[in-house]
Amino acid sequence: MNKRIIRYGGSVCNGMEYKLIMKSVKASIVSGGWQAGEQAHLMESEACKQLNIKYGILTNSGSSAGLLALSALELPRGSEVIISACTFPTIFNIILQCGLIPVVVDAKVGTYTFDVDEVEKAITNKTSAIIAIHPVGNPVDMPKLMRMVSKYNIKVLEDCCDTWLGSINGKMLGTFGHVSFTSFHAAHIVSMGVGGGVFTNDERLMERVRQYRDWGRQANTNEPHKVKELPADYNPRFVYDKIGYNFQILELQAVMGRVQLRRAGKMKKTRKANFDYLYKHLSKFDKLVLPTSVKGADVCWFAFPLTVLGDRGSLVAHLEANGIETRSMFAGNITRHPAYIGVKYKIHGRLDDADDIMRQSFWISVHPRLTTEDKRYIISVFKDYYDSNK
Repeated sequence: MNKRIIRYGGSVCNGMEYKLIMKSVKASIVSGGWQAGEQAHLMESEACKQLNIKYGILTNSGSSAGLLALSALELPRGSEVIISACTFPTIFNIILQCGLIPVVVDAKVGTYTFDVDEVEKAITNKTSAIIAIHPVGNPVDMPKLMRMVSKYNIKVLEDCCDTWLGSINGKMLGTFGHVSFTSFHAAHIVSMGVGGGVFTNDERLMERVRQYRDWGRQANTNEPHKVKELPADYNPRFVYDKIGYNFQILELQAVMGRVQLRRAGKMKKTRKANFDYLYKHLSKFDKLVLPTSVKGADVCWFAFPLTVLGDRGSLVAHLEANGIETRSMFAGNITRHPAYIGVKYKIHGRLDDADDIMRQSFWISVHPRLTTEDKRYIISVFKDYYDSNK
């Protein structure tokens, strides 16, 4: 068995990205302006069209996109936000950064996201929002979640960092909740190198997202300001209504992203074919728990998640030694990490599955670059391990 290198992620680029990025660089050198412009607006429009949503704005990362989305909701400080224990830390952090209190519910082995019934049990009169994470592209039961929250005055944010063009019953992930955010990092489905996006059908909410992204300046810079404390002729571009950030991107990133968007459907199809192949063959190993999805889901798989019944460490070491890259399932149980010692958060119920995910779960590649030989090699490495550990 000849050793191969099977990476889990990385952007799929060719000469088209290079050609258009260099064209953008040359234009920026001539103009002296590198910041987002026409190409960014075009990418925002094209991304919205793919998602079938009205408004989108680009920013410098999926983490920043999450912070902008939650900031723009302007929820009461000290109110509660429900989130799965199996989350990326920067998405947990946005709750704290906005002066809100995380309420952590268990994730489930197999789906790696929360159960909607458990979420409802965690709702109190202090609950202001729910963050629905679609881990490795596998969706929360969004139809059920949105039916449930219709009984409450609660906002829903969708964390779509691991997905693009995933859907449930034909409706795109990222369009169920009040606002969604995604990552355009090099490891993810569509890449700008690094970057992210926020999406919503709420025009006023998107104006606030833009304000928070652009230093907190007033969203409408085409009309005279109405701030009596400032001179009447003061340029509205420099009137600051919010305590904001600087999370802008470069135009060359949008150029790359636009090329990537054109390939998104093909990349999704290839990822699914790779997932299906691995699922079929990995199902032969009874010490592995394979992923499950909500009914009606058309998943754009970011990776192939697995849970080991037995010794994860020795299996992962065997895979890595044979060139198959692995990653743990995000933070597993976020509350176990030292960053959150002394931090104010709440836990609803027990986090037993999240602890199991932390100890026993990992993922491998379904990347579009995988060849038939790569997939056969992956299965052969698993077989070699289990044959040797009977």
